[in-house]
Amino acid sequence: MGNNNFKLTKLALALGLTASLTACFSDNDDNKYEKPPVKPPETVVVAVPPAAVEVQAGAISVNLVDATGQRLADTVTATIKFTSSEDGLLTAAGEALSDADKSTTASNFSFTIGSIPADGVTYNYVVSAEGFLNNSGSLSVTADDNISAQEIRLTPRTLADSDVAIVAETKGLSDLADEGTTVAYDPASGLSVTGDKTEVELKQSIPADKASKATGGTTVKIKSGTQFLDKDGAALTSAPQMTVAYFANEATRNDNETDDVAEESSSLDAFPGGLALSVANPDGTDSQVDGSFTSGGFVAIELVDDEGNKVSTFGEGNTITVAMEVDKKTSNPCPVTLPADTDIATFAEENGFSKGVCTVANPTPRKLAAGDIFPVWSYDEDEGKWSFESYGEVTVNANDALDGTYTTFDVSVDVDHLSYWNLDYFNNNQCSKVSFDMVDANGNANADQVSVLLETNGFRRKLTTYYGDYSQGNINNPPSFPVNIKVLRDGKNILDGLSTDVDGNASKLSVNNLCDLNGETLQLTTTASTKISKQVTTQLVCSNTEDFEVAAAPVPTPTFAYLERNGRFSNYVYGEGATFNLSLDEGAIYTLYYYDYANSAWLNEALEVNTTSVAFDIPTVCEVEEVEATGSGSGS
Repeated sequence: MGNNNFKLTKLALALGLTASLTACFSDNDDNKYEKPPVKPPETVVVAVPPAAVEVQAGAISVNLVDATGQRLADTVTATIKFTSSEDGLLTAAGEALSDADKSTTASNFSFTIGSIPADGVTYNYVVSAEGFLNNSGSLSVTADDNISAQEIRLTPRTLADSDVAIVAETKGLSDLADEGTTVAYDPASGLSVTGDKTEVELKQSIPADKASKATGGTTVKIKSGTQFLDKDGAALTSAPQMTVAYFANEATRNDNETDDVAEESSSLDAFPGGLALSVANPDGTDSQVDGSFTSGGFVAIELVDDEGNKVSTFGEGNTITVAMEVDKKTSNPCPVTLPADTDIATFAEENGFSKGVCTVANPTPRKLAAGDIFPVWSYDEDEGKWSFESYGEVTVNANDALDGTYTTFDVSVDVDHLSYWNLDYFNNNQCSKVSFDMVDANGNANADQVSVLLETNGFRRKLTTYYGDYSQGNINNPPSFPVNIKVLRDGKNILDGLSTDVDGNASKLSVNNLCDLNGETLQLTTTASTKISKQVTTQLVCSNTEDFEVAAAPVPTPTFAYLERNGRFSNYVYGEGATFNLSLDEGAIYTLYYYDYANSAWLNEALEVNTTSVAFDIPTVCEVEEVEATGSGSGS
């Protein structure tokens, strides 16, 4: 039998018989050829790669911690308000700032700067958070130093016990009434105190278990008949609660502390705006003068009703009394003694002060003494500015005199508006900047992050470089009075002294005029810790996986990042691109925080101290598109 397989010859193919054969299978009754339907090409939904952001000209960052130096809980919403111009400020993604960008629950604000003027730019700000007292700061950048970071401490409105010499409490006015006294409030007539007393008071004192660190306190007294008016002069409709927070100056600790110890945290670290600052020029012009405060302690007072309305003033002719107990070991860098039976304001302005600013030529600092004049300053917590108010006289503390302890003096003032109140000597600086080198015990450039401490009895500045070179110290607006210098590393002082005078032991360096330190070299007692270099990449990754079939490759993108080392804010990273190298200390514990600008959130990951490169994802919703599939057939 022959082969029955049907075959088309080459001739048949050439004559187009395939078309006829195809037509034979048509259901067309006319037996006419119809072209079969064209099968549409196969398609697939793919993710469009997200766009990386561009690095801007500069950046600023504010890290928020509580009074003890711990980051705020993620339930706390903080808000930043710029009291200077915001010109140049952008979001982390380089976009215009909105109000939403000025609130955070992540204990950090970070902004980029689109352009930096030739002479640099300074941004002044105030930070507020529910349940905390306001604080303020200032960050400056230049074309050369285009990154600036700062740590700001916020003090809880209620703080009974902590490692720092701060006490705070909030109470209703009726809770302040002693037995036999009745308290009532009427918006029209104000506070009514009847019975055994005609005033209420809230006292805050440093507890006895901190006597080796600090002493002192404050008592705020409010008399019957006091009105509670807001900033617009309107009376509060309900009785407010009063918050009183007292910040001691830790003068006793400064006297008692051994050379090898350097405190990580101090009550003075929470001083609003810091103790190096600018105040109004006493010549009456609109200019400012730079200098430093030496504090006798300060008190924050707030009266706030249930609706959040704050008391500003107390009605015509009304004042409240703020009585301060001041540590007798407090330094007085501008000694002026008030003669008996002399008007304090007149004498002060003619004999050593001008609107609170020290005018004594070449003053010789000494410890505080009875009869000394102490300038009184107030702080506008909404604008972040200190203003001179009046003068107080230092007097003997009656309770101390009775029990023979003699640990504090008294200074009492009557104030006609509500604010933070501070006893402070303000001394102009003698130079605008001091720079010095730092080397380790072998004379090599210091490679470890350290903090430089400047302290005296009532003054403290802790300066930390969060970005760049650790081998040089720079102090802007240095104090003009004698200070002790320590270099802090993990809670210890590691300063040996000037490189020309070292003995291998930790010691404080006493300097009469900090300006003389310019160009010198400080030597440390330690050598550099073992460093581990680790490469990190931050990248955008499409998160909406249900919307596409084919993912886009991760897109490396620059963003903000900062390190926590052993639980403390450490290094700040910006401007090095999507991939950067971190220098880590062997044996330390690190967490990397990096900014998810796609969702306005901070992400964090534990960072292993090794040389293995890592990539951290920033999830983002990607656009999708449908494209023709290629190379997807079965290939039969």
